Amino acid sequence: MNKLLVNTPQNVQIAYNIAPFGKRMLAFIIDLIIRVILIFALLYFSYGAINKQDGWFVMGIYSLIGFIFLLYPLILEIVMKGQTIGKWLFKIRVIRMDGNRANNFDYFLRWVIGIVELYMFSGLIALVVAIASKNHQRLGDIVANTCLIDLKPRLDLSQTIFSELSETYTIRFPEVYRLSDRDINIVKENFTIALDRNNYDILQKLTRKLEEIMDVKSDGLGNIDFIQIIIQDHYHYHKDK
Repeated sequence: MNKLLVNTPQNVQIAYNIAPFGKRMLAFIIDLIIRVILIFALLYFSYGAINKQDGWFVMGIYSLIGFIFLLYPLILEIVMKGQTIGKWLFKIRVIRMDGNRANNFDYFLRWVIGIVELYMFSGLIALVVAIASKNHQRLGDIVANTCLIDLKPRLDLSQTIFSELSETYTIRFPEVYRLSDRDINIVKENFTIALDRNNYDILQKLTRKLEEIMDVKSDGLGNIDFIQIIIQDHYHYHKDK
């Protein structure tokens, strides 16, 4: 499985699994089925009102229903933080290429370009670009600087967080001596879960708890970088003892 490797400011690599084509296609098909059902339901319930109105009103209703069809992925990705119902079912999510959560403008960019590459050209452009690009991004993802990751397979924390550590590593927070092995194992477990699920609430809580136990401040670091450094510091503090 292809991986998205993200380098943090501390030169530590985090690896995300790129969502495979099979899952992406199935998620798209599920979302398409849901949209078709939604459109037929709207047409069914508005049928009586449409028959009693003039042509301009009918055209407006049809245009509104068509716009709802197109808006479906954008609204759901904003509300579900990078997922639609199809993506949620198949455990995939849209994130930024730097590993952070995509924002509303990112979702908007990939949605606008998606209208062209997915619908006006029957998905041909999206398919060709996704196959050719390194991280299987369609054109909308490339412009928005996003990609789809697979949330289901768990990443081996030891393969990502310690892979680039230098022998000359300097401990940044010597207060890690206050963390027991049990503490750091809990941190690692929850950190892995948070990365797998892109759960920023867990990352925030871990950061606050570590600051409390160690009596330190994260020193302007992001939650991910701070927790990574604490785990690295703990490893180097105890590795020769």
